[in-house]
Amino acid sequence: MSSSDELSSGGSGGVGETTKNWFAQVTTSGKGPIKVAPDTFAADVYCPPIQMLPGTHLIMKFARRKEEAPENLLYQATIDEWARECSREGTDQTRIKIGLSGDVTPGPAWTGGEVALPVRVAIIPAGTEDAKPIFSEVMAVPVTIGEGQPSEAWTLIEDNILVPRNQPMKIVFGYDEGKRR
Repeated sequence: MSSSDELSSGGSGGVGETTKNWFAQVTTSGKGPIKVAPDTFAADVYCPPIQMLPGTHLIMKFARRKEEAPENLLYQATIDEWARECSREGTDQTRIKIGLSGDVTPGPAWTGGEVALPVRVAIIPAGTEDAKPIFSEVMAVPVTIGEGQPSEAWTLIEDNILVPRNQPMKIVFGYDEGKRR
């Protein structure tokens, strides 16, 4: 019997056992059925652009009741880097993870201690400046600096932000000291 006879000879269904085995070997590499996750062929998740609000990258804190002169500077804080990442959450939401980092540099009037940097992160609908934010929160970032120490780096990672999937929006952030008196 030749190999072609082997492929065409059949049992009860008309296709030989050898053919079935051969086909299974070719389609699954001999490992059985291949499991494919449902998200494999899903479209990418829309991840909104991220930008710093103008004029919110720096805080300069001076000693109370003293003039804003260099010798009265307690500290200055900056935001230097930022990133965002998005992933699916359930069937109709997107989880946004935001990372911000910067430095706090003590000034001549600093006596050591901890500062709480007020960082606001907001997600607003795209195209409308006066729209109500989808998400807005001021987060206090604690940074401890000793007297006479060099600058201290800080990092904020927030990954608890859930928004509706695939809606046009943007992420804005910056220091938010509230209203000055």
